[in-house]
Amino acid sequence: MADSKAGDPQSTHPGAGVQALIDRLKSEGVSAGQEEANRILADARAQADKIVADAEARARAIVDTAKAEAAREEAATRDGLKIAARDMVLSLRNELDRRIQDEAKRLIGVALADETFVQKLIITVAGKAKEAADVTAADKMEIVLPERAVTFEELKQSPEAVQPGTLTHFVLALAGDVLRKGVTFSSAPGQNGISIKLTDKNISIDMNEDTVAELLKAHLQPRLRAVMEGVLR
Repeated sequence: MADSKAGDPQSTHPGAGVQALIDRLKSEGVSAGQEEANRILADARAQADKIVADAEARARAIVDTAKAEAAREEAATRDGLKIAARDMVLSLRNELDRRIQDEAKRLIGVALADETFVQKLIITVAGKAKEAADVTAADKMEIVLPERAVTFEELKQSPEAVQPGTLTHFVLALAGDVLRKGVTFSSAPGQNGISIKLTDKNISIDMNEDTVAELLKAHLQPRLRAVMEGVLR
């Protein structure tokens, strides 16, 4: 009977088993190493993807913040320009109001220095005052004239003593006709227009540079405001 050990390679080559063990360990080591390398590579890729995603998110946040800030600054700039434009228009309107007032007073002063105009003004204002206040023949009316036009001394004269066509002649002639109706004339220093006084009714109507300028201003202001509002729009 043949010896069974004679056919055993390990018995024949004692180093064969050791080699096989080494080969197996190498194979397992290579496999484990490959798996570890794959895991490390996967982790590295995941971390790289996360870093990129975080960077993109931060970049988007920075861009969004910058856009929002730019929008706020643009809105603030628009609001500032609107306020500046409004203030400029208001300042212009106030300046125009002042100039209109000054120019109106100047022109009214020129008109009130015109004796022909004053004559017409006396008749018109006195007539309107009587109508508006329901003045009767029994009511007393005083018409006060500027002293620079007619002095108190001149009012004492007779119409024949002064030059025809002048304001003094007109007033004296008119006075002679209306005194019997309760109308008297007087003059006052510093007066720059005419005043109609209804003494019994305690009513006074002043037609001078200031009062007429205020009337003109009140008449023009709505039109001026409409123009300014059109500019603001």
